[in-house]
Amino acid sequence: MHLVGSLPDGARLVAVLGGVPEAPGMPLIGVESLTIPFSTVGDNVLLGSESASGFFTRRRVLERRARELLDVVGLPVAPSTPILDLDAVDQRVVELARALARRTDVILVDDRLTLFHADEAARWYAAVARAAAVTPILVAVQSLADLRDVPAPIDAVLVMRDGVVAGVATPQESARLLDLLAGGVDEPAPVERVFGPVVLELESVTVTHPIQRRRPVVEGATLAVRSGEIVGLAGAESLVLGVFGASSGGEVSGEIRLDGQPVDLSSVAKAIAARVLFISEHPPAYDVGLIGGIPTSVSGESLARLARTGLIDPRRTYIPRRAPSMLLEALPGARSRPSTGDMNEVLAGWAATPPRVALITEPFSGLGPAERDERRSLIEAIAAAGTAVLLEAVDPTQLLGLSNRILAQHGTRLATELSGGDVTLRGLAALSIRTDIQR
Repeated sequence: MHLVGSLPDGARLVAVLGGVPEAPGMPLIGVESLTIPFSTVGDNVLLGSESASGFFTRRRVLERRARELLDVVGLPVAPSTPILDLDAVDQRVVELARALARRTDVILVDDRLTLFHADEAARWYAAVARAAAVTPILVAVQSLADLRDVPAPIDAVLVMRDGVVAGVATPQESARLLDLLAGGVDEPAPVERVFGPVVLELESVTVTHPIQRRRPVVEGATLAVRSGEIVGLAGAESLVLGVFGASSGGEVSGEIRLDGQPVDLSSVAKAIAARVLFISEHPPAYDVGLIGGIPTSVSGESLARLARTGLIDPRRTYIPRRAPSMLLEALPGARSRPSTGDMNEVLAGWAATPPRVALITEPFSGLGPAERDERRSLIEAIAAAGTAVLLEAVDPTQLLGLSNRILAQHGTRLATELSGGDVTLRGLAALSIRTDIQR
């Protein structure tokens, strides 16, 4: 199905559920900033769109064009303003103005991993609504509730399934949306386990950005995990890394308890000593350019150290990427970029000598069916040994078949929970079409 041809006539603002459509040539605004750091707002707005004007086009003409585009998206800054003087929201609004400058048929926005708190989301979606009046915009989200701050109606919902367009419906057509998202797919077998006492408790835990310490990426997270229980977290990677010795690189506040007692997990060494262990098929890394322009991927902890020592510009917006096939070096015996088999060996060791808490992110990313089955069996064995397991993934369908409960992060908060018979693909689909979830 052709993407643009699948949209209803007159649709200006379209939500996308189930993934991001492939649309070569269409401007894509993702979570990672694509602004040019040491340039002006105007230069960033017009980047790649003014070549036809000629080399000798007067600067005043270009600035006027940039000013017009900034007015469209409602950003009241001068084109001569350094881009690094803007915060993360306004830098993203500049990218939106740049997409409008290309005079394209449709703009695609990927907001599935956007960690804006309520005030920031309101500013961002006000700009999106203004831009949609000029050019149709598709916004990929985890839930329709993520678009609650848009001051304009959502004209349609485009549903993706297995990487292709499954169909289009209005936000009010709940039954059709459920069928498009989950219809005809076998449900995972229900999980039945015997739980022990509560092992891990989080009380109002907040995690900040590694560099922008006043900027929360998780706010007020509260949950409890029992011995033998597997709790799924959808899109809450920063919370998991915060629990694992503050390895997100940001500040961690609130209270963490093990077996009912407060515990100090302020460093990776202390987390490991407390038998709170972390592993991932795709741990996050931040792309930075060090002195000399050498591209380097670093952990959140390293990013924070680089900012403190002045080796990177703390004003830039750094967004974590999923780094393929590597373990955190803090894990005993782990090396960078091991094979999937190496990760399975670590998990088998955990099953034999159970930790108190197992923190696992992206457990099945990039695995084939046989590898997934083996990985699933290992995680089951760890839970059966009495460990409290937190299982996190960007794609919540990875959490099905293993999780007794699934909590989803919306914006910066754990806002919703599925439990019991609702922990199914259809339950996730029902969650994604709700519009009443508060950030």
